[in-house]
Amino acid sequence: MVAAVETGVDAANATLSRVEQIKKFTILPEIWLPGSAYLTPTGKLKRAPIVTHYAQTIETMY
Repeated sequence: MVAAVETGVDAANATLSRVEQIKKFTILPEIWLPGSAYLTPTGKLKRAPIVTHYAQTIETMY
């Protein structure tokens, strides 16, 4: 799974400028469904709950 994601990230990074590239990522163990605590019914991110719940995970990436 990680190798497949890395391949996709590398392919995307090849088309982006250096400042737009993904440097680090984390694969989360749960699936976010539309209408959940992290996505609106239309699939948009709810940033505040994500930042609150995943603060430690986000911090370890920097």
